Amino acid sequence: MPAKKSKSWWERLPAQVGGDVITAHVGAGAKNVAIGKGIQQTVHEILGDAEPGDPAVIEAGFQQLSAAIADMSGKVDEATANLAAFQVELLKGELSKTGEEDQPSANTITQVGDWLLDNVPEIAETLTGLFATPAVGRVVGRAGRVAVDWVRRRIGGSG
Repeated sequence: MPAKKSKSWWERLPAQVGGDVITAHVGAGAKNVAIGKGIQQTVHEILGDAEPGDPAVIEAGFQQLSAAIADMSGKVDEATANLAAFQVELLKGELSKTGEEDQPSANTITQVGDWLLDNVPEIAETLTGLFATPAVGRVVGRAGRVAVDWVRRRIGGSG
């Protein structure tokens, strides 16, 4: 009997992940604080808190991505390959923000991800594999709705 394939983390989220933009100040050391209306913590509810092995999973994904870029030799021009390597380092900087005090940037994640998918489609499968890990899903969820919606559209739509 074939094993049942579990859904990707973004496929398990309800369609309406989001809410209003509200600015607030919360004191130091606060945890699990909710401010405003229509609050949804869906990504966290499905994927939970960061796990001790998350940094290693993310690092392994980036090693595979770097190897995929190295394998592009002769398939893309050198300038594109160098820029791709630079973009991967920017993305790594954001997706490696696994600590509670770290805030990943949705803008950086989406802009770099778009550039990589649009300019070096040779690594799209490896990039999709990286984003499909729950470890990266937890980081993307903390980056916010813009990043989650981007993954659904660009990564979820390609797999």
